[in-house]
Amino acid sequence: MISRETEELLRRLLAEQPTYKPTRAVLEQLKHITMLSFVGASSMGKTTIMELLAKNGAGYGITKNFTSRPPRAEDTPNRYVYFEHSDAGLKPILDRITSHELLQYNIHPFSLHVYGSEIEGYPHKYNMGDIFYSSIDGFRQLGFQELHVFSVITEPAMWLARFDERFPSDSPQRQARLAEAISSLEWSLSQTATAHTWIIDRDGECEMAAADIRRVISGQTIKQVEARKLADECLAVIQGLRS
Repeated sequence: MISRETEELLRRLLAEQPTYKPTRAVLEQLKHITMLSFVGASSMGKTTIMELLAKNGAGYGITKNFTSRPPRAEDTPNRYVYFEHSDAGLKPILDRITSHELLQYNIHPFSLHVYGSEIEGYPHKYNMGDIFYSSIDGFRQLGFQELHVFSVITEPAMWLARFDERFPSDSPQRQARLAEAISSLEWSLSQTATAHTWIIDRDGECEMAAADIRRVISGQTIKQVEARKLADECLAVIQGLRS
């Protein structure tokens, strides 16, 4: 549990998140870092793609982060440092945010769980992380050497099967995750920036998704019409589940 004062601070920092910048010393190091940000609803396949790219080497690696949410069985080992979501547990994180010592932070708009990272957590040639859609504007204004944003999508039936397995009808997280999925898809569908690309991750075709990401990193473009169609279809399915 957190106090009302801590909740108010979290909500203020959530509102300030898009314009947060770290200290000048951190920003100078950021100029040499390439970041691949993966956006998408729960169960779209973001982590599967990142883990495949990291496993195959070639300079791809997942960033080291911290979080105040509880550990999950599917978490990549050693990816997160976990802080208790309490006044005492959050204090060192919130102090570093207010003093601008962190590279970046993300506050989940529904649960208020805090995520974030230090500059030391980005040692790879191609650093990868699954990022909340609401944090991308903040990433864009930080000053990475390169920043690529990938929205991950799959077939509606595939997504629903994955989602139902992870968040069954009696899961207390289900409705919040559905609401988050709608917001995430609406954000991705609204993107017009050239540094944003849709990636399709069908069951059994993760390597094809990884190959598309490598093409984009090398400067190629990939077709987006089918992915946007799947996104529209997924959005309609999820909205139906919320009605």
